[in-house]
Amino acid sequence: MHISAQRKYQVRLTPEEKATLQALIHKGSAKARSITRARILLMVNEGHKDLEIIQSLHVASSTPHDTRQHYVQGGLKRALFDAPRPGQKKKLTGVQEAEVVAIACSKAPKGYVRWTMDLLTCEVNKKLKSSGEGVSIGRTTVWGILLRNDLKPHLKKNVVYSQNNS
Repeated sequence: MHISAQRKYQVRLTPEEKATLQALIHKGSAKARSITRARILLMVNEGHKDLEIIQSLHVASSTPHDTRQHYVQGGLKRALFDAPRPGQKKKLTGVQEAEVVAIACSKAPKGYVRWTMDLLTCEVNKKLKSSGEGVSIGRTTVWGILLRNDLKPHLKKNVVYSQNNS
């Protein structure tokens, strides 16, 4: 299987590509994964078999094949670097995030001196549930919103006292 795959995804580097790969390796400032892939491409171009590459570079058995495939299908950049990943869709809208900020900047509930992450998360989820949004968030999401807005609700300076909260 590996032999036919090696024939299918043949790597023939141009002199410019070789120079780029060698510079990437010798600079040493790129991610280790990219440097390893550069070494794989250079070794494949020199005629080394997958098994030799796997043993000399101590990589997974699929790595030389995947690197060759990415090079043939997408060029040098695609072979060296991972494609961007889509990530998870945002759970809250801007208005909902503003509500989280407003809650964090308000006075803590009766019986509490300050907001805790768990208390804040619970309060935000109550608000979201009562508004009929059907969204539930965890403390990490709340923490991220606070971090982006440079808020520290445990500090007095971030609390805005209104007449309703007194």
